[in-house]
Amino acid sequence: MLFAEEWPLMTFTLLSQLAIGIFIVLMLVKAIIGSQDAQASKGIKFGFTVVGPVTLLALIFSVFHLGDPLGAPRSILNLGSSWLSREILTAGGFLILWFVFWWLSRKGKESSALGWITALVGLAAVFSMANIYSSSVRPAWDNGNTYIAFFGATFAMGVLGASSAIIYGMQGSALSSTLTKSLKNMGYLGAAAVLLPLLSLPVFISGLKGGEAAAVASAQILTGSMAMLVISAVLLVLGIALLLHALFKGDPKVKSTFANLIYVALVLVLIGEFMCRYLFYAIGISPIIG
Repeated sequence: MLFAEEWPLMTFTLLSQLAIGIFIVLMLVKAIIGSQDAQASKGIKFGFTVVGPVTLLALIFSVFHLGDPLGAPRSILNLGSSWLSREILTAGGFLILWFVFWWLSRKGKESSALGWITALVGLAAVFSMANIYSSSVRPAWDNGNTYIAFFGATFAMGVLGASSAIIYGMQGSALSSTLTKSLKNMGYLGAAAVLLPLLSLPVFISGLKGGEAAAVASAQILTGSMAMLVISAVLLVLGIALLLHALFKGDPKVKSTFANLIYVALVLVLIGEFMCRYLFYAIGISPIIG
């Protein structure tokens, strides 16, 4: 079971990766379809609007994790040596850049260059988060699985979140062939983001079993949580499968059926990623223990 202080941190990582993933996927979709599809543009703008509140909520959770919220600004003072400082800078920078991008869009002065800069800063934030854990002494975190898990979650949740936001923002309008094709391509990206962490899991567990005592203890937690692992895997695969089924087989004109499939897919993936992130923190056994 996670200690109480880990919950804000876990929520921060998930929400921030969700927001960053949505933004990146929206930028990709926007680049593919251009600005000719008015209805799609409406949905994309709604998606960009969602990113800000989600990011802000994530940062609020991160501040509470620090123990002393008023001392949060001091955490950014060690950029040269601390990945935590870099995480705070890039995550905060992502929110600021998002706001400028969003405000310019509202004024009809949207900047694609600023959008891609914001996306890159978001990726830097995810990279900084992963480095905080991969540079720790905990063997379950100090490896490539941390990067696979964090970036996988970013794109898996981003694809489903962006797709749901676009559909909702279009208010029941039919999807154009260009937008449908673009979302299908994003669906492939989401499938890769879901499958890669799952396929690498046996190698990860095997490596832990062959490691030191703390690594073996982490492997035992994972194998002892096999039911949760299987359920999370099923939810993730089912979520991305529902998205692809809706895009390939569903009728985008039927909002009550098509859109609801997308929303259900999003919920399944969010629950699956939450369970995976819970296990990520649960296996963080330090070799110093004992």
